[in-house]
Amino acid sequence: MASVLRRSAARALPRVLTLLAIALASGCASTRDQRGAYLEVIRADQRPPLVGARAAADSLFGPAEECERGDGIAESRRAELEALVRRFAPTLILPSGDNIGIHGRKAQLLPIHPMLFADTLRLDRVRAAPYQLKDFLDLPFRGLSLDSLLHLVELGLRSQSDPELLEVWYFDFPGTKPREWWDAYARLRAGPDSAAWSKPTVFAHPFLDERNRVVVQYWYFYPMNDYIANHEGDWEHINVVLTSDRSGIQEVHYFFHARSTSLPQGNHRPEITDRTHPVVYVGGRAYMVLDYPIRIFSHDRNSGSHGNYPYPGEWEAVAGLGHTESVSGPGRDSSRTVPYSRFQVVLTPEPSRIDYRRKPEVLREWAWLLLPARWGFPSAPSMGSHLLAADVGNRAPFGPAFNAGWNRTGPGLTYPGYRIRKIPALRSYLEDLLQPWYYLYVFRHPRYVHDTRGTLPREDLERLGFVPRSGWAERGVGSTILGVSLGYPRDGFAGPYGSSTGISLWQNFWAKVRFGGIEFMGGYQRFPRTEGVGGSLFVYPVTANFVLRAPEALFRPYAVAGAGPSGWESRVRVPNSDAQLITSGWGVGWTTGLGVEYYLRQRVAFDVAVRYLDTPGPGGAGMGGERLHFLTVWAGHYVRF
Repeated sequence: MASVLRRSAARALPRVLTLLAIALASGCASTRDQRGAYLEVIRADQRPPLVGARAAADSLFGPAEECERGDGIAESRRAELEALVRRFAPTLILPSGDNIGIHGRKAQLLPIHPMLFADTLRLDRVRAAPYQLKDFLDLPFRGLSLDSLLHLVELGLRSQSDPELLEVWYFDFPGTKPREWWDAYARLRAGPDSAAWSKPTVFAHPFLDERNRVVVQYWYFYPMNDYIANHEGDWEHINVVLTSDRSGIQEVHYFFHARSTSLPQGNHRPEITDRTHPVVYVGGRAYMVLDYPIRIFSHDRNSGSHGNYPYPGEWEAVAGLGHTESVSGPGRDSSRTVPYSRFQVVLTPEPSRIDYRRKPEVLREWAWLLLPARWGFPSAPSMGSHLLAADVGNRAPFGPAFNAGWNRTGPGLTYPGYRIRKIPALRSYLEDLLQPWYYLYVFRHPRYVHDTRGTLPREDLERLGFVPRSGWAERGVGSTILGVSLGYPRDGFAGPYGSSTGISLWQNFWAKVRFGGIEFMGGYQRFPRTEGVGGSLFVYPVTANFVLRAPEALFRPYAVAGAGPSGWESRVRVPNSDAQLITSGWGVGWTTGLGVEYYLRQRVAFDVAVRYLDTPGPGGAGMGGERLHFLTVWAGHYVRF
């Protein structure tokens, strides 16, 4: 064992010495501040490899030996490729909430050149056991000599040699949470480099797909992501697939979160301006039950996912939590429209063709593309990040050449397809009114959903998380907490007591939990006493039921029957007194009923049911025995997981 450790240390020593030499040569300084804080919520992972290009890249970029700059682009092809990527550069419509006021003017968060962000490269070394930060270095990335850049790039592209140590490389943006990031961004936009921070930039990378079509990827870098999943640094992209003569657009692939959609698709066509420039709508605001609590208590905006969409509107189930993302149109705010002509379009080479050994000066321009570094602090505080030692979307991304979408068309394995279906306006408005937590988001249109019909077998869709589990694997909860419940006494119960009406938790409440075909349901119903000086009767039935449901559909009828313990409490006013006579008891009750679920979203249904209950009661004159017979009609919501 000792000899193994000595060999491991010997292999790691040159790497450590190289880093130290670079650090000393650059005069680096470091402060610990938040170093290693990310280790509390995520595990330091191995860096991904560069995504390579197909051999056909030579036919696109030309012979590498004809390149004079060292970036692998032959001089005979450079002007042609630069004109090509400018010709198809997109126009962006930025989200409405992704901005900050500077000196009385609104400044949109723009995609920028990443070298504005990459001032200091941080290198953390983490022990595998015990799992903790061992040491760290800060390198002034912009000020490194060519020799240091060369050593750094070669070191980064080599696999890690010490299994006992993990290395985490990252650039860091000022601040630790969205509010601080916005303050830093405002200072930078108003600072001495304001012109550079105000210049929108896109990196255009052409490649040949498996059908030998020319595809141009347009990569955008945003300094931060203020969304449900907060993180520093954000790389997003779209693909433009050209026609065989390279004069027009055959397809456009839009990527958002871990999904993608390709147009044309059915009746849906990409929006094109000036014949060759796609219009891209940048997301967007998260609509979900935690939206307003996050905004109020965390002061986050939840308005800048930066996913790229083909149309403005409400996009359902676009992320891991299955929530809706609202994507804004241009409106009257011209500052949110960034036309293609305003962009600095940078022709981006294939990393494997960059000959930095022969032309080390090329690293001044492209070292950032080759480094396996995260673009931001490895993890940021985000929803669920302190509860789960896992990636909840709050990790800073690696650069484009390390992204699974690099040199790949969509949809694909790493970016599953989103099949667009537009919901009619009248139905969309009705469903908004019936949503359990969407009362603040009503009348949103147009609305798009992922149409899973005919794509994959149901079990595959469930496994991928595109649809909720069904059959005996289904899990769900329902209640009238945002609904209404009516109770109607029957037989002898209807004499001394009247009907009851409950809204939410007032007077009546019902809730249920389902596991496959088994349902547990409970609640309470308050019936006002109509005889004498008044009073109330509360009934508390709890039943275990068997549920028979129709197949999956927009409207899903069901029938239930079951039994269980049921309690009651009678409160009768004493004449000429404020006192009440209170009695209570319990016994066994049973129920049967019919209902229908109207699925407003894949996992959320508006639930309407009629149930007949037979429960124990107080008995007495006019009650017709000690059993209570009554009907309940309720409208609530059912959510599947």
